Amino acid sequence: MVIAIIVVIVSIATFNFFRVTHRAKRAAAASFIAQLEIAISAYKIDVGSYPSDNKGSASLKAALDPEPEDPIWNNPRWRGPYLEFKAADVNSVSGHLLDPWCRNRTDSRRIYYYKVDSDADPSTVPPFHNRSSFDIYCQGFDGKTGTNDKDADEFFDGAYCQNGVDDDGDGVVDEIDPNGAGAADGFLEDDINNW
Repeated sequence: MVIAIIVVIVSIATFNFFRVTHRAKRAAAASFIAQLEIAISAYKIDVGSYPSDNKGSASLKAALDPEPEDPIWNNPRWRGPYLEFKAADVNSVSGHLLDPWCRNRTDSRRIYYYKVDSDADPSTVPPFHNRSSFDIYCQGFDGKTGTNDKDADEFFDGAYCQNGVDDDGDGVVDEIDPNGAGAADGFLEDDINNW
């Protein structure tokens, strides 16, 4: 009887520990994204444009907290660094910003994703949610952007997998509209893109 009671108590304590840990990581991610938003906005005010997204969130590291030899230090309009990153915040191989669920400093899946509307051209793919500025997000504890255990397979999940490639071979590149021409085969690009 005593062993059964101990097992129940340990089970409850373990469940509560994981729930509190998950909540703390969500709060840390939200706080870090808020800091990034402020730093990106300050960068835009000084430089006149948002940081490029050509390397995803690694571009943010390079623009907001560049290496000492980076030529941006010579730009008189740049008044950074706008946000200083610790080594634990950055993937040691790719330079992407790591989210709170990352497993180690080389984790390439548990990262922040960054997409910017750099040209205000409606014919190019802008960010999905903030169409006139930028999107920044992470995939959360389950590593998926969707709400149903599949990565971004629903329209409202957003254009999180846009890579400029016709991944499903239907002649439409990066389709995200489930009622659009590229959805006739039953798959959107986001269903099968690389993550």
